Order: sequence, then C-alpha cells, then structure tokens
Amino acid sequence: MEKRVRTRLTAREGRAFAFPVGAAFLVLAAITWWRDHALLTQIFGGLGGVLLAAGLVAPTALGPVQRVWMGLAHAISRVTTPIFMGIVYFLVLTPIGILRRLLGSNPVKHAAVDGSYWHTRPEKRRRGNLHRQF
Repeated sequence: MEKRVRTRLTAREGRAFAFPVGAAFLVLAAITWWRDHALLTQIFGGLGGVLLAAGLVAPTALGPVQRVWMGLAHAISRVTTPIFMGIVYFLVLTPIGILRRLLGSNPVKHAAVDGSYWHTRPEKRRRGNLHRQF
C-alpha cells in the first residue's frame, strides 16, 4: 500500500524533511563548487538554502514539496531496485552457487545415518504423539 502524504505537515515532520534534504543539496553544491560547475552550484545551493529556510520559518507548508519529492523517489526506486537486485543475484549469488557446486558442496543433500534419513531425537526432546495437530 502506498502511504499518502498529507498536504499540511506538523512542524516536526516538516523539519524532519527539510533539514536532511536541504543539507544534502548544500553538500551537492559544495561538491559542484569544488569541481568548478558554477551553474549547478547555484542551483543546488539555492535549493538547499530555500529548504533550510523553509524548515526554519514555515515547516508546516512543506507538505506539497515532500509529496513531489517522495513521488520522485518512488519512481526512481521502481527502476533502480530491479536493476540492483539483478546485479546482486547474477554477480554475487550465482557465482557463489557455482563455486559451491564445483567444490562439491550441496546443502540440499544429506547423508543417510544407519540407512535412514530420519533424525532420531532423545526421548525428552520429542514433540509429542501428534494427536492434536491443529
């Protein structure tokens, strides 16, 4: 279920959104300034400054901004999550599985003990006689 963001936030919720996102934009502004990208520095610095100022002055009015921001985050995650999970599966789990098979390991196979695959339990650790299963 998708969580709906209210139009009006409480002051605490507005600050909890504005300060981290505004600080992240200021960090991006510092990085772009360091790499000599003047236009991006102004854009990121302006966004970060406006968000921090709004978080201080009017944090309850940031509901629509947070709604747009979370919608963008949701759209990005619908693309990046399957890509990331595919990379993890094919570049991490598959080679580990192939390597285990080549080395002779198979976690599904169990050795028979005394000609049976049943695990015997001591008398005190048995679960009962299974008369009342449900």
